[in-house]
Amino acid sequence: MMKSDIKIDQIRLNVPYENLNMEKFLDSEIPREVIAVDEIFHFLRIFNTYSKTYGHNGYTESFEFGGDNGKISVMYNPNRKDMGVLIDFTATGKNLYENLAQLYGIKIDWRDLISTVCNQYIGHVSRIDIATDLIDYGFSVNTVSKNLQQGKYVFLNMIGNRIDRKRYKAIGNMDNVQTLYVGSRKSDAFLRIYDKKVEQLRADGMYRSIALNCNDWVRVEAEFKHRLAKKMGQLITNYEGNNMYPYLLGCVLERWSLVIEEKEINEK
Repeated sequence: MMKSDIKIDQIRLNVPYENLNMEKFLDSEIPREVIAVDEIFHFLRIFNTYSKTYGHNGYTESFEFGGDNGKISVMYNPNRKDMGVLIDFTATGKNLYENLAQLYGIKIDWRDLISTVCNQYIGHVSRIDIATDLIDYGFSVNTVSKNLQQGKYVFLNMIGNRIDRKRYKAIGNMDNVQTLYVGSRKSDAFLRIYDKKVEQLRADGMYRSIALNCNDWVRVEAEFKHRLAKKMGQLITNYEGNNMYPYLLGCVLERWSLVIEEKEINEK
């Protein structure tokens, strides 16, 4: 039975220091930056443990929730308040956060959370990954890769121009490509297509039972950073429908459209 699922897989949000109103919080073992951010995300209600570690990318301090099961980091630099406070959800950290919140009866609505950060705190999204899982679609990364290399398929960009083949990168051997990249990881928009079944069949796969009970499982994942992540955050904030996830997938498909090459159609 075919099944598809659309979700935000990984996300980073940035809140300006000056908008956190930390003066109202008393000094405690937990930094005021974390307590202020906790008013939005309720980490201290959801997680029983936390740890203080070192930040990175210019952030000197990091307060982490989730640990080895899935990490969420609240990072800041008291001497560089212009950098704001960064809330970084790894994919596993976000999943753990959602599951524990449900256990404690805390509703997690990502449109509301993103809107709160962007509107109430005048913050922004600095990275967001939109993923869709295609289960039992008879879809193969290897087949897509071969058809792209043979010129049978082509990716079109937002204005309908072909994306150069040099922008594709296949990972795997010649007979079995398991991952396909479109674009550069250094750019603001980057696409990954990979065999999720192979990944989850590993002994430590979180969803191994699903992988064992499906014929094929392909993940299509778009990574937006910097300027485009901010734009995606605003699009989510302004979205007025009941279900934003098909809309987000539409944003991905608009940027990377996989189509059959015209000459292939004409020959048929």
